[in-house]
Amino acid sequence: MINWDIVIAVAVVFLLFVVANYLVPWIRKRKYGYYEEVKLALLLCGFAFRHEKIQKIADTAYTIVAALEELDITPTEKHFEAVSRISQTLLNEFNIHLDDMTLDLIIQIAVALLPPTENGN
Repeated sequence: MINWDIVIAVAVVFLLFVVANYLVPWIRKRKYGYYEEVKLALLLCGFAFRHEKIQKIADTAYTIVAALEELDITPTEKHFEAVSRISQTLLNEFNIHLDDMTLDLIIQIAVALLPPTENGN
């Protein structure tokens, strides 16, 4: 007679081994990059664009946010300035209009990817 408790225990140990050695590294390798995060942010806010426009939006946002980091103003002022500049640039250069909530989310993603400053912020 087969002892099913032992069979189930061996199966569980085998499954945990497979998950720890194969599935977890595969999931870690598939981390989202900047463009994928911007794409997801746009989709969450109800916007769907082609890959080229997503790249333009992401590049514009990152460039403007990186340039504003050099200014000596408060983070709140930097955020409002970034929303204004990104909105104007996207509308004037690419004829793309995004609402403020979407721009807020994209700016937060761009800020998270900036390298640390001298004072550690």
